[in-house]
Amino acid sequence: MSIKYWSQIGMGLVVLGFASLVSWYEGSTLLDKSSEWRYSAPFSDMIHGSVQTTHDIVALDFFVYAAKFSPIYPGMMIISASYLAVLIGYRVMKPSSFRISLVLLGMIELALGFAISPSSTSGGNTLFLLFLLTGLIMILLASVLHLLPFVRMKSHWDAK
Repeated sequence: MSIKYWSQIGMGLVVLGFASLVSWYEGSTLLDKSSEWRYSAPFSDMIHGSVQTTHDIVALDFFVYAAKFSPIYPGMMIISASYLAVLIGYRVMKPSSFRISLVLLGMIELALGFAISPSSTSGGNTLFLLFLLTGLIMILLASVLHLLPFVRMKSHWDAK
């Protein structure tokens, strides 16, 4: 595999890791805001019941809080994870399987977007639009790859 492929994988992982760490840090503000525990700690509610102390809060809830109130880095996580999924799928799948996986990933992102669409926060609305956009881009890309099979581009599929 080429250096271009591995450098893209590496950069995608670096961005994903950086955005995850910053989101986790920004979301840790939840520990200081006991008024938000009821609304921004769904994973803790599932595991511990109602949140009573900071020790009851699960780390995943930090990402929920960050997504609601500062969506820049959670958005970077979504974009880099989507990019990595497309990049790896392109490399390891056959063209027909790749198109199907793009449609499935697009539908998953659309479903996630619609799941958070009733959000009352600006961060939730921003992430809704981001999920909607990335989902539609993936489905559109799959459609273009399906509708234009006569266009021969040099790719790793030609070498197989």
